[in-house]
Amino acid sequence: MTAAPPEPQRVALPDGRLVAVTNPQDVLVWPSLNEDSPYADGIAGLRAGDIVVDVGAHIGLTALHFTDQVPGVRVLAFEPARRTHACLADNAARLMPGVRVFAAALGAEPGTAELTFLPNHTMMATIVSDDADDERNMAAVLDNFGVDDDTREQFWREFREGAERYPVPVRTLADVLDTEGVTDVGLLKIDVERGELPVLRGLRAEQWTGIRRVVAEVHAVDGNLDAVVELLHAQGFSTKVFQEDVFAGGSVHIVSAVRPGA
Repeated sequence: MTAAPPEPQRVALPDGRLVAVTNPQDVLVWPSLNEDSPYADGIAGLRAGDIVVDVGAHIGLTALHFTDQVPGVRVLAFEPARRTHACLADNAARLMPGVRVFAAALGAEPGTAELTFLPNHTMMATIVSDDADDERNMAAVLDNFGVDDDTREQFWREFREGAERYPVPVRTLADVLDTEGVTDVGLLKIDVERGELPVLRGLRAEQWTGIRRVVAEVHAVDGNLDAVVELLHAQGFSTKVFQEDVFAGGSVHIVSAVRPGA
């Protein structure tokens, strides 16, 4: 007889709600979501009943933020990493009745891809691996937090400890919208560690008019940032690009895009 999987570890948010986490550090992003949210422009155009597509949902804190800020919003949340998806599903079932979860990555073409998963840094799970970019961004974070030398040494020793690689299913956003019968997306949120452009390229031309706002974390490597902005401009969006203080000196930027009239 197969044993039941263990209950996920849960950590309390400041308001007392318990969220399932891959690591206790997962909840460290919660204050930044509520105090100076990088998704503020995207949330501004949402109303009850709107659909948010959350690509790279991790454990669901962004989805929880969206449903807190706009009661009645519906979220389709995609997270391919097994351990992280289990936490996302647990959190959605207990805390977010308007959120549906999917165990898949999104890309330009359907199929499978190898996911790289770092147990000590699960927010960095990706199907577009780039060790040099990861290390550049983490070095920037350590610098910006003023981390001392001993802590840095321990950080780098443990950074890739227990790294896992395994295949995950990949769907296209076009297929998702078709299957779910969605023609209007209030917000497309993307946070997939260098896989942003393939997600956007997974839409068909005629589906773009149904996307009202996009907020994407984009890594400025291999021309990726310029390509994302150019694609969004070509689809009729106005864009704003900024970098959060924590990533100053790294490649991570936020691209916020709004369709005129949205």
